[in-house]
This record gives sequence, C-alpha cells and structure tokens, in this order.
Amino acid sequence: MTSGTRAGRYLLLRDADGQRHAVALSAALALCELDSGGTVLLLPGGRLLRLDEPLEQVLAWLSP
Repeated sequence: MTSGTRAGRYLLLRDADGQRHAVALSAALALCELDSGGTVLLLPGGRLLRLDEPLEQVLAWLSP
C-alpha cells in the first residue's frame, strides 16, 4: 500500500511507525507541520497521526 491512496471515501495512510490507517476524508480536523518536515494529522477524539510526508503532500491527498 502506498500512503495517500484513496479507497472510496477513505484515505489509506502509513504512519511514521509503519502502522496502516484508513481515515475518512472528512475526519481530518487539523494538520500541523513538524520541524522534521513531517505532518501531524488531528483526528476526532484527540487522536494524532504522525506522518513522514510534508504538509503540502497530505493536503493534496485530502483535496477533492
């Protein structure tokens, strides 16, 4: 699986620890750029998903 692939209404992601996630496109509450060049995705329930991809790349994946 390539991170950033869409499957229906879900975005398939692999976090910085290698764990896979299927996140509904509407579930992203906020994105934060990290000093390391990665991105943190804030999800409902206060869950954080740390990605190695830059903010611009994650934004492109979430755009229609």
